[in-house]
Amino acid sequence: MTRPNADCLICERIALAQAGRNPTLIMELASGYAVMGDDQFLPGYSLLLARDHIRELHDLSRLSRDDFLRDMALLGEAVARAMSPFKMNYAILGNTEQHLHCHVHARYEQEPERYRRGPITGYPKELRGAEHRFAVEKHGHLLASIRAELEQLVRVGRS
Repeated sequence: MTRPNADCLICERIALAQAGRNPTLIMELASGYAVMGDDQFLPGYSLLLARDHIRELHDLSRLSRDDFLRDMALLGEAVARAMSPFKMNYAILGNTEQHLHCHVHARYEQEPERYRRGPITGYPKELRGAEHRFAVEKHGHLLASIRAELEQLVRVGRS
């Protein structure tokens, strides 16, 4: 297990989740924390934040890596069940925040084709405005739907 990094935004968000003060928390999983993304211009955008401050997927032990990938797939399935998207996208990047995390994006048929056919980063910033910023009042129903699906998937997986 690695120690939290004081300069890491993801470590800060995990600490808030552990203290019960992260409103984006969907659920704690074996490998880390499922949270809603800050930007909900594509509804259901979620992330899996690795429990430990580690940079790369291959730096995890085999068992921990299996847990992370399983939890990533469970989160994606929960988002898919809750949101009924056209396609699910998963991205493990870490170029900005060097703490292992996976972006889980639901993609929708109603997206403009020029954007739907490419990565999420192809959307211009002006289409991702403040009106899409996660807020419990506006997006709490999405969080609750994804949480309910994820809880069911985790329960079924453990039985």
